This record gives sequence, structure tokens and C-alpha cells, in this order.
Amino acid sequence: SKQGSLGLSYNQNGWLINTVGFYKAVDGITSQSQGFQNQFEFIKSIGSYTALGMDFLVRKKFNDANVWLSYSYLENEYSFPELSETSFPSNFDIPHALSLGTTYTLKHFRFAAGLNWRSGKPYTQPNPATPIIDDSINYDQTNQQRLEDYMRVDLSAIYNFKLGQKTRANLGLSVWNLFDKKNDINIFYRINTLGEVETIVQNSLGITPNAMFRVYF
Repeated sequence: SKQGSLGLSYNQNGWLINTVGFYKAVDGITSQSQGFQNQFEFIKSIGSYTALGMDFLVRKKFNDANVWLSYSYLENEYSFPELSETSFPSNFDIPHALSLGTTYTLKHFRFAAGLNWRSGKPYTQPNPATPIIDDSINYDQTNQQRLEDYMRVDLSAIYNFKLGQKTRANLGLSVWNLFDKKNDINIFYRINTLGEVETIVQNSLGITPNAMFRVYF
């Protein structure tokens, strides 16, 4: 593998601004290790991938609060000379990803909120005109479709207190996916018992509360 990166960072008066650009080329990857769920699912082949992108972060510290914004851009492409399509987007190609977060501390309490958004992952759909040929799924161009964008908002609160002279504890509550957003995280296809193409969609968790109690001694 070969990779290189170049970055710039600024840190002063509570501000942190950081940006990094990178390029990576990796040879000798196997198709079996890449999680294909299309026409290449059971194919054994050796290839490579290249990744070109950048990461950007800006953060501001106040007296009792932190606010940050991060953004990532990525172009990730496979090259498999032995496959029917020699180059196409990687299964892990997420062109855009953004997160926004804040924390606030008030005496023994710490509150946090965050928003996560990213482009949907690529997938391969069956050919709309002839989805089945010879009892097998006839796939369209590889990884040319994308799932809908992913978005999630989380909230959390932690209370710190003492249980004794040398013992302290944390009590925390959080809510994952506050707005109960339905996010598709994976899609694949199978032929069912009727000889038809069946679409299988996997979703992330909906609104999910969590509780935590931790003791330090």
C-alpha cells in the first residue's frame, strides 16, 4: 500500500481548525473480503482500491461548552482486472459525511447532543428489463445506485456524584435516533421460492433509550 496526506491545523483562543487531504492506494485485496452481495458475492479475485479525500474539523471551546463541526469527503474506487467490470465504486464509498455536536457542563451534570449525516452506501440493483437469467439474478452496473442519505440525532446526559470518600459514580441517560428516523443501511436481493427477485432491506435502530450506572473505586 502507498498513502500520503497533507494537513493544516490552527489552535488558539479556544478555536481548533484542522484540515487534512489524503490519497491511498492498496494492492492485493481479495473480493471475498469486501462484502459483496451482488454478482461478485462468490467470485474469488484479487484487485486493488484507491481512496482520495479530505477531513475538516472546526471546534470552539467556551467556558462550559464545546461545539464542533466535522466534514469528510471521499472517493473510493475498486479495480479488479479479472471481473466483468474492472473498475467501479467501492462498497465503502461514502462521498459526504457530516457531524455536528455540542457538550455543556453544569456543576455535576454534562449534557451532549449530536447530529450525524452521510451519503447512502452504494449498491447494485437487478437489471430492470431482465432481472433473472438462467435462474440467477441478472445485475445491472455495479454499485451505480445509492441508498437514501443517513441521518441521526442523539441526546445524552450524565450526572457525576460521590458515593464515599474514595468512591464516585456516574448515572447516565441517552436517546439514540431521537426523531426515530428510518435509515436504510443495507440492501440486497435473492430469488424466492416463487422464482421472483426479492428485495431485502436492513434498517438501523429506531429511537432507542439507554441508561448507564458506573462506579469508580
